[in-house]
Amino acid sequence: MASMIQVVDGAIDDDDRRAANSEVLEDFDSVVRRHQQRIYRVLLGMVRDTGAAENLTQECFLKAYQSRSSYRGEASVSTWLVRIAINLAHDYHRNRRAAFWRRLFAGDNDGSEFAARLPSEAATPEQVLVAREKLAAVWLAAEKLSPQQRSVFVLRFVEQMSLEEIAAATDLKLGTVKAHLFRALGTVRKQMKEWQVSS
Repeated sequence: MASMIQVVDGAIDDDDRRAANSEVLEDFDSVVRRHQQRIYRVLLGMVRDTGAAENLTQECFLKAYQSRSSYRGEASVSTWLVRIAINLAHDYHRNRRAAFWRRLFAGDNDGSEFAARLPSEAATPEQVLVAREKLAAVWLAAEKLSPQQRSVFVLRFVEQMSLEEIAAATDLKLGTVKAHLFRALGTVRKQMKEWQVSS
């Protein structure tokens, strides 16, 4: 009897969660406002082109809006949107048949956005330059990663998502996420060592 109550309680919890998520999707403008920046950052981290990231962000929310009635609430709205964004980024690369992250900084972005993340605001111009060069080397190393490894790498280090969140967003098993991340880090570390020797 107790186990049956737990099952019923679990079903109620799932129903409550789905209902809450459904209500969230009713006011889609608030969904866009709440998640737009994160989706843009994920896409920018994956395509490295501000214009493409902006377009794909709009496409992500359009797809989400069009398919909102089929949203089952099995994952959070944020995870659901990140999954759509990842699929769009993969499609973008397949369709363009272009090298991943062709440029480190696209458009007018001269790196000041990334330089602002430096630990010390009192960094010397030389320190800023070295930090930018290191960042460029990391992104160049990331170009050698497979699409799934890039996705895991970006979600972990750009979005700082947990491994569990990444697994939900990419629809991969946790062990697979860990394996992709391990391989991605190995590739990036190897490239960084080579960069340090050559610089």
